[in-house]
Amino acid sequence: MAPQATAGPTATLRAITFRISSTLAEKLPLQVPALSASLPHCKAILSESPNSSSKATSETSVVVHKFKTQLSTLIQHRSVQGRWAGTVLIKSTIEVGGWETLQKSGPWVRSLLAILTKPDPPTSKRLSIITLTRIFSLTWDYPTLVREITTPSLPTFIQSCLHLVSTSTSSSLVQTVLESFNQLLPRHATVFRTYLSQIQKLLAPLIAPTPSNQTAEELSPRLRIHISPEISTAARRLWVQLHYSAPKGTSQEEWRKSLVNTLENAHHVANKVFRAVIEDWQSTSGAAQMANGHTLENEVRDLELNNSMGLPFWTGIYAGSERLIALLHLVKEYANTPTHSTIYFRLDSVMDLLTRIFSLTVPASQGTKNWQQNVKLNNQVGREERESLWAVLPRIHITAIEVLHSLLERFGVSLLSTVTSMLDQLVWVYSAEKDIVGVRTALYTALTQILHLSGPTLPKSSVEPLKAIIYSCCNDLLPQDATTTQAKTAPVPTNGKAKTQQGSTNADTFLTSSTKPKTPPATFAGLQAAANDLLPVLLLKLPQKYISVSLRAKIDRTAILTRHKEAMIASVLNPPPSKNAAKPAASIMPLVARSFADSLDVESLVRPRMPVIRTGKGRSADDEEDEEEDDDEEDEENVAEKEADDSAEKHDIPVEEATDPTTPSTSANPFAQDPATIANLAKRTHTDLAPAPPSPKRPRLETPAVGEASLNDSLSTPADVSRRADPGEAFSVEKVSAPVPAPIANMAPPEPAKVGGGDSDSDDDFGELVLGPDSDDDDII
Repeated sequence: MAPQATAGPTATLRAITFRISSTLAEKLPLQVPALSASLPHCKAILSESPNSSSKATSETSVVVHKFKTQLSTLIQHRSVQGRWAGTVLIKSTIEVGGWETLQKSGPWVRSLLAILTKPDPPTSKRLSIITLTRIFSLTWDYPTLVREITTPSLPTFIQSCLHLVSTSTSSSLVQTVLESFNQLLPRHATVFRTYLSQIQKLLAPLIAPTPSNQTAEELSPRLRIHISPEISTAARRLWVQLHYSAPKGTSQEEWRKSLVNTLENAHHVANKVFRAVIEDWQSTSGAAQMANGHTLENEVRDLELNNSMGLPFWTGIYAGSERLIALLHLVKEYANTPTHSTIYFRLDSVMDLLTRIFSLTVPASQGTKNWQQNVKLNNQVGREERESLWAVLPRIHITAIEVLHSLLERFGVSLLSTVTSMLDQLVWVYSAEKDIVGVRTALYTALTQILHLSGPTLPKSSVEPLKAIIYSCCNDLLPQDATTTQAKTAPVPTNGKAKTQQGSTNADTFLTSSTKPKTPPATFAGLQAAANDLLPVLLLKLPQKYISVSLRAKIDRTAILTRHKEAMIASVLNPPPSKNAAKPAASIMPLVARSFADSLDVESLVRPRMPVIRTGKGRSADDEEDEEEDDDEEDEENVAEKEADDSAEKHDIPVEEATDPTTPSTSANPFAQDPATIANLAKRTHTDLAPAPPSPKRPRLETPAVGEASLNDSLSTPADVSRRADPGEAFSVEKVSAPVPAPIANMAPPEPAKVGGGDSDSDDDFGELVLGPDSDDDDII
């Protein structure tokens, strides 16, 4: 039986080619996903150079040539399905084949450009634009291919795309064109310079749409699509990048003029939208403010044609708010979009606009006391327009806070001088619009960024106003349970006669079978995420000495109940200051260890394994061996000195008493001594039992061998005479003769304390081994 050949890249590509040729064009789109997934297996032969003349290489070249010829046939097929399948397969082949396939993609590029002029559906044209954009971007690493493929084809591509946007009714196709221009314009600014005016006219109605417009002047005959938020975002990003196509040397000036025009238009729209109130704001950047005594029109609108951006008309307070919000988003794009050269950003002008917006807040309800003290109303504006302004103002504040967040991310420490004023403005907005979820979400995000920037340096006057926001953050994280409404009894009249009151009463309040709500309360993902990010920052960045005890308890309780690991660890690392210096503040470390026992960071916090810090110089392995040898020599010398000390201790005992025939034999008990000798030793004073002069070298802390020397050593140390012995008192033989346990290997005894102020080194080490007169029958340790 002949061995079976393994399926290599050549066999795979041959199978793909056969599958394409044997499948009808109308059914080929169903096979495209499987074919595209098999192409990466053929990367070795698609990216191989055909210079070799071997037999295997020639066979591979034939297979690759057949496959590319099949793709060329598909891209020029008469049916829409065939051209669609060819577009997808060409994109996959070029991404897999690399330079070898890219350099021969000129005919494919011309065929893809031809699809843009054919009456194909929007999906086919979108795929063609995506494939052409991918081919142009892959040639950026090869200047030769840019000159041969991209530069000749790009003008035709731009013209075709502009024509499609002006005549198409597909929003997805318009968005694809804008995304393609965003990617290609910075790299090919010179080619796009010719079409700059056409692109500006295309983007004018897209960057700041007003869907609530009450007039028909905004809708242009060339604009017949629904402007989605994605289209507006892509259009604003492209508008900011138009300065790349400015003449040489004028790019920075064009960028600055574009930003100034945006800010001027924003102030102009604000003059119209905020006309219901008399603003106390004063411009610091020279922005024109509407005169308060000017006669107003019956309806707020902007029909002027002298705006520098060419924006369409708008009418109505809601359309004006949409225009102002879109312009604020455009300012945010200026802060987020990178530039190819250094550009000076006027932060004072942007902060001036934000200050104007934050200074106007929704007033309190009319039922409260002095509800009109926050704002000054303009009597020329009716009540309907004023209430409409209160309805759209929170959305404007949310967008302004997002602009502030973008400025903090982009410029960082450059805004340190304005942090205090930012916090005051955010607190002002929160106090007026704290019931709106979007406002709280934006405030939490901006406050997190501000605390990361300058939280530890905030004074007490800036931390105190943040208490309300911190309480709100904790309440938004804690689970909210529906509270059952209890029926209230009518008050008893003063005259003693009860009056029945007729009214609607909720009968469900009398049912006590289940107090839990059947449906869970609504949660907001954005609000939860923003509050979740802010909670640990409150513990890490804010000065804890400025946070009250009740507020700190609220934060810790929230972190524990929500199992917020980062916040709990931050609470452990930043304990609250203790009022009593002798008693530290309580810590939630046990709860952290119990809740996150498997976490490595909690493990390192609970059981830190720090290495021994050596104060001396580092030692080598040879030095350690020499030190061990020196230790062995010292041990031998200490043993010899110890035996000499023991013999000297024995000479203190009288000879006649030591050799008395009445002395019991010590063969059975080595600790047994003559009772008279023990009595004499007990009568000796502290001065008589003074230790011997210290040896020149300190002995190692080891327990001596069990024997008579152990007893003599014990009796010769100062620790055994800690009190003066009574003359008539004698030691008990049973207690003295108790066996001494053998020392544990490799265990160093604790360092004994010095007794009597002596400076002996060798004798003090065995003070813990002496049995005093009042000891129990326990083992000697």
